[in-house]
Amino acid sequence: MKDEACIHFLQWALPQMQLRWQGFPRVRKQVCKRISQRINQLGLADELAYRDYLLSHASEWQTLAILSHVTISRFYRDKVVFNRLESELIPRLCAQLLLRGEKYLYCWSAGCARGEEAYSLVLLWSFVLQDYYPEIVISITATDIEPLMIQQARKACYPFSSVKNLAPEWRQRAFRQINDQYCLHPIYQQPVTFSLADVEQMVGTQSCHLVLCRNLVFTYFSLNRQVQFLHKLQTQLSAGSILVLGAHERLPEGMSGWRQWQSRLPIYVRE
Repeated sequence: MKDEACIHFLQWALPQMQLRWQGFPRVRKQVCKRISQRINQLGLADELAYRDYLLSHASEWQTLAILSHVTISRFYRDKVVFNRLESELIPRLCAQLLLRGEKYLYCWSAGCARGEEAYSLVLLWSFVLQDYYPEIVISITATDIEPLMIQQARKACYPFSSVKNLAPEWRQRAFRQINDQYCLHPIYQQPVTFSLADVEQMVGTQSCHLVLCRNLVFTYFSLNRQVQFLHKLQTQLSAGSILVLGAHERLPEGMSGWRQWQSRLPIYVRE
C-alpha cells in the first residue's frame, strides 16, 4: 500500500475508533505495514476493498485497533524525565510515604511495550535511590494489550539499540550479553509484575503513587477518551501522586485536579 493511500485510509478509519490522526504521522509506516499484511491475508485487492470489508464485518474493527497499536520504546527514553524522577519526584514520593509510615512505593507503567520503561525504573531505584530509602520497597505493575510485548518483557532480552541510552556502567551491572542481546539479570526483574491488560480497563482498578502513561493515551486517543481516562485515574491516585506523560504530550485543556510540576515538563501532580 502506497503511503498516500494509507494516509487517506487512516484519516478515515482512526476517528471511528476514537483515535487521533495527529498522533500517527511519524509512526504511520509501522501501522501501514501491518495493515498491508492484513489486506493480503484477507485476499483483498487494496485499502478501498478493506474499507468495504470493515463496513460489512463489524468484528474486523477490533483487529484494526490492534494493528494500530504503536510499540516503540527503549531504556531511559526521555532522559530529562528520568533525571527529574531521580532528583525530585521519587524522593518526594518516598518522603510522603515515610511520613505516613508506609512501606511500598506503587508504580504503574501503562502501555509498557517490551518492559523497557518499567525496568528503567528498577535500575534507577537499585543503582541510585534505594540506599537513601532502605525502608521503602518499590513495586511496579506494567501492562500492555499486546501478548507478544508482554512475552518479550518477561524474557527481558534486548538489542543494543534498546539499551544504548543507559550509562555503560549500568549496562555492565544489570545485563549479561548473549550474542547480540542484552539480557537483564533476574534480580532486576523481580520488582515488576507484567499483565496483559487494556489501559482503559486497567485504569482506576488499583491505587498507586506514580503512573507513567507516556506516548499512548495522550498521543493516540481521542479527546473524549483522554478525559474519561483522567476521570478514572483521579479515583486511583491520592493527593500528591505523580502522573508522567510523554515528552510532547500535555493534559487536555481545562482539566481540574492536576497541577503541572514545572512548565515545559510533561509531569503532573494529583491535587
